[in-house]
Amino acid sequence: MKKLIMSARGRSAFGGKKVIISLSLFLTLIFIVGCNFNQPISELQPNTNQAVNLNQPKETTISFLIPTADPLKYCNGADMDSEGFRKMITKVVTKTIPETNLTTDQLVNKTLALAAQEANINFPQNTTDQTNYIKIIGDTAYVQPIDAWAGVSIFLCYWKPFVEVNLLYLTNIKNVVWVEDLQKWGELK
Repeated sequence: MKKLIMSARGRSAFGGKKVIISLSLFLTLIFIVGCNFNQPISELQPNTNQAVNLNQPKETTISFLIPTADPLKYCNGADMDSEGFRKMITKVVTKTIPETNLTTDQLVNKTLALAAQEANINFPQNTTDQTNYIKIIGDTAYVQPIDAWAGVSIFLCYWKPFVEVNLLYLTNIKNVVWVEDLQKWGELK
């Protein structure tokens, strides 16, 4: 039995240097496999052949401004103080939405829709598509024309400052143009 354990020179039958080298290689391999090198992990979505990067953002955070006072306090027919109302649009609200990779137009329209919803302000009566209410060209936001109806002047008294404050709050918007003609609106690209 002693012969099996010890070699003729008094060393282990398993070769001490070989065991240490093998053990070192084995531990190094485990370490390398276990490390995360921050490489994107991809998987196939069900029923598609497209790879999806799991490190992509799964939501978008949007910030906007809402008024700290009721718009009808400033714009009620008797009092039409758009500038006074503009000064009340100061409360910053941040919302997270599930949509990602939005175009600038989509992001701006979604921001205004969320701001109006949070402030409990309705879009103009003739606006059926809130996702296409504003078009962005360069650093200018063009706002869809608004038809007249009874009470439109009261609505516009608070709507215009509300839209302008929120659009100019965005870093890439420098100008707001209220388009008056539906044909010109259709020509904007």
